Amino acid sequence: MVMLLWAAMGTLALFYDTNFTDLAAYFLALTGFIMSYIFGESYRKSKDTSIFMGGPTSKREAVIYVTMVFWTAIGVWGILQQRDLIGLSAYFAALTPFVGAYVIGESVRAEDEDHPEVQQLNS
Repeated sequence: MVMLLWAAMGTLALFYDTNFTDLAAYFLALTGFIMSYIFGESYRKSKDTSIFMGGPTSKREAVIYVTMVFWTAIGVWGILQQRDLIGLSAYFAALTPFVGAYVIGESVRAEDEDHPEVQQLNS
């Protein structure tokens, strides 16, 4: 999904004379979110279903998709309006510790609500 966004936003940026160094910084601002999600799914796979399927939705996946939609909308707006992508990058980078901590916290905490113990990271 991120690779498709990378290609689509890069193509859009070509038509709007966007500085690709600034666009690269904007993509770097998404990296922390994606890394925390990949860590979480690698550390403990969710027993919930994908947001695209029926059944209970994975909270980690929902948070990442909401973040990606918000990030994409702001990025497209920034490209179309020729706004400061470095400033927008700083805005999203500042959000990374909060979302990343939530996703990692959801990953190390047991998924069973009856036994909410935290798993040890180096086990």
